[in-house]
Amino acid sequence: MTKIQIVLMAGVAGLGFMGAGLLGARLVNRLALLGLMSLGLVSIAFPDMTTEVARALGVGRGTDLLLYLWIVTGCFACLLLYARIRRMERKVTLLTREIALRDARETEAVR
Repeated sequence: MTKIQIVLMAGVAGLGFMGAGLLGARLVNRLALLGLMSLGLVSIAFPDMTTEVARALGVGRGTDLLLYLWIVTGCFACLLLYARIRRMERKVTLLTREIALRDARETEAVR
């Protein structure tokens, strides 16, 4: 095993443990993180295997396959984050309206 493999594997493991703490108690999230972490560790430990899988799928190199998967995963993550931000914006709008109406009622009651 080369030095870069050791560094990369330590980085993946560290990110996995940090992510586990940030994701909370949802089992689905933790299983997805565990799967991605395992896939990352295996692809770092056995880089020739990614090339074999890529060729079986019709892609020339394992690096290209990983890049394609990374692009798709990144786009999916961006869409999920965008949807979450939109939901939060709607909630903030509703809360702001409720507070404004409550304050207006309290002001009317004082007069």
